[in-house]
Amino acid sequence: MNKYIKSFLVLTVLLLTACGEDFLDRPPYGILTNNTYYKTPDDAYTALTACYSFVAGGDNSDMAFEQYELGDMTSDDAWKGGESDNDRPFVNDLAFFRAMSNNQVVEGWWMNNYQGIFRINSLLEALPDIEFSDAALKVRYDGEARFLRAYLYLNLVRVYGDIPLVDQKLVYGRDEINLARTPAEQIHQFLRTELTTVAATLPPKSKMNLTSEWGRASQGAAYGLLARVELFFKSYTEARDAAKKVIDSGDYSLEPQYGDLFFKNDLISEESIFEMLHANTNGNGDDIILPTYYRSRGVGGWGFLCPTKSLVDEFEVGDPRLLYTITETGDKFPRRDGTIEVQNHTGYASGDGYHSRKMFYPEPRRANRSEMDLNKKEIRYADVLLMYAEALIESDGSLSEACDYINQVRDRARKTYKYDPEAYGDTPEEKIASRMTKIAAVDIPDVKPTSKEEVRAALRHERRVELATESRRLYDLRRWGWQYSTPLIEKARRSLASYANWSLPNPELRMERYPIPQSEIDRTFGVIKQNEGW
Repeated sequence: MNKYIKSFLVLTVLLLTACGEDFLDRPPYGILTNNTYYKTPDDAYTALTACYSFVAGGDNSDMAFEQYELGDMTSDDAWKGGESDNDRPFVNDLAFFRAMSNNQVVEGWWMNNYQGIFRINSLLEALPDIEFSDAALKVRYDGEARFLRAYLYLNLVRVYGDIPLVDQKLVYGRDEINLARTPAEQIHQFLRTELTTVAATLPPKSKMNLTSEWGRASQGAAYGLLARVELFFKSYTEARDAAKKVIDSGDYSLEPQYGDLFFKNDLISEESIFEMLHANTNGNGDDIILPTYYRSRGVGGWGFLCPTKSLVDEFEVGDPRLLYTITETGDKFPRRDGTIEVQNHTGYASGDGYHSRKMFYPEPRRANRSEMDLNKKEIRYADVLLMYAEALIESDGSLSEACDYINQVRDRARKTYKYDPEAYGDTPEEKIASRMTKIAAVDIPDVKPTSKEEVRAALRHERRVELATESRRLYDLRRWGWQYSTPLIEKARRSLASYANWSLPNPELRMERYPIPQSEIDRTFGVIKQNEGW
C-alpha cells in the first residue's frame, strides 16, 4: 500500500510541475459551486429537494437514528436495546444522563442539523438571483426552505438550549470561529417570526396537488410546527392560536384506524400534516434502514428501541393502541410463503422485552435492510389536537373544550380494531390469538372536565400513549419540568435489577439540556461555552 501511495504522490508532483499557469487557471470541469449551479428554477427545485432529503435523514442514516435515540431512548418510554450495552454505548450514556461532550450523538445531532442549515442557507442566498417566470413559485420555494430551517433549529434548541443562530451561509475557516451562542428565547422569537411569515406564503393542503406534492411543506405544516415551537417555550396563548389555525383550516382529520398510520406506508393520510418520505411515494422519497435498526434481533433486525414496562403499564385496559405500539416474544406474523415468523426478543439487551410495533415490518413488507420505505409522520393531526388542548389548559382556557379535543383522540382509539390486522391468521379471532397482548373488550372512557390538575394529567397521559415511540417524549418531559420528569425516568430505568438504585444526576440541569460538543467549543476557541452541569 505504501508503494502505491508514494507512486501516486510522485505522479501528482510531476503533473503539477509540468502544467503552466493557463492550465491551473482553468475552472475545474465537473465541479458545481454556488456560482455555477444556482442558475435556473430547475436548479432551485433540485436543491430544495436535496434539503428535504437531508432533513428527513435520507442521505444520513445517523440523523434518522439520532431522532429516536434522543426523543425516546433518553426518556421513560424506551431502552436503547441492541446486542449488548456495548452496542452503540454512547446512546446509553445519553439515556443515563452521563454523556460526555464528545458523545457521538451529542456531536452528530449538532453537526447534522447545522449541515442541513448550511445547505438551506446556501439555497436561500442564491434564490433571489434566480430568474423565475412564476414569481409565486419562487416565493413558495423560499417559504419551504425557511420552514425546513425552522424545523432544524427547533431540533437544536430543544437539545442544547442556547445555540448559534446562523441565518446566512458561513465561510468555513473564517466565520465559524466567531460564532457565539444565541439565547434560546431569541431563537424562539426568530422561529415565531419565520414560521408566521412562511405560513402566509405556503399553500394550504387543499390547494396542493397531492399526487405530485405529497411531503412538501404546507400552510398547515407551518402552523403545526409553530404550535410545537410555542408550546415548547411555554407561550400557551400563541400555541393555542397556531394549533387552532390548523384545526379551523378543515384540511385535516383523524385517520379512522390508528394502525393505518403506520402499516399503510403509501397512504396519503388526512391526518398527516408534515410527512418525511422514505417510500417511493409517487416517485418521491428515499429508502431508509430504520425498520431494520428497530426490528428484533431474533428476526434479523438490530434490536434497538425497546419500549419500557413503564410505557406498557401506562395504557388503560381496553386501549387497542398498546397492540399497535409494542411487539413481544411469541407474537406471530405471516411470511410471504404463508409460514409463521415468531418474534423472539431474548438473548440481547432488550430491556423489558418489548419492541416498537410502529416501526416493525412483517416479512411480506420488508425489502433489503437499507431499502425500507418507512415514511415518518412528523406532524400529525392528533398531535395538533393534543397541543391545542394542552395550550387551553395551561392558558386557563375552557377545560370542557380541552376535554373535547382530548376525547376526539380517545374516540378514534375506541373505534380502532382490538386485533392486529397484520398478525398471522385470516380472521380477527385468529389474529387476536397470534398476539401475546390481548385487548379487553371494553372501551376507554371520555375525559371529564373536573379540575385543572386532573385534566392536565389526562392530557399528559394521552400524549404519552398516542405518540409513543414517535420521538416526542423527551421534549414533552423537558417542557413539563425536571421535577415532574425525573421520578418517571428513574422509575422506568429501575425496572431492571442492574439499575435498581440508579438516580438521575443533577436533574435540574441535565434534564433541561445536553452538553455542547467539545469540538464546537474548540473550533470557536472557547467563544461557545459549555452548558452548566456538564
